[in-house]
Amino acid sequence: MAQTHAIRLSPDEIHRQARKFWLGQGLRLALDEPNRLRFTGGEGSVELAVRPDTNNQVRLTIDNQGYEQEIQKFRAILARQATAETNMG
Repeated sequence: MAQTHAIRLSPDEIHRQARKFWLGQGLRLALDEPNRLRFTGGEGSVELAVRPDTNNQVRLTIDNQGYEQEIQKFRAILARQATAETNMG
């Protein structure tokens, strides 16, 4: 199921957070491209597509098979990071 979210973080920061989170969940990095990452594990897969948007935002599309609870946690981490960076600026 794919979902798209606007996030006020750089693509590099999203990639950094994604690697840290999903590898920490025991998934394997199966695809590493500038605008796309795919992580796989025993319960399914998570693919992230990042594309620049307006107002210093990016559009993050998350396509997954399984890992619904983990995706909610990952989105919360990104939201906290975006809020922290916005408050610093």
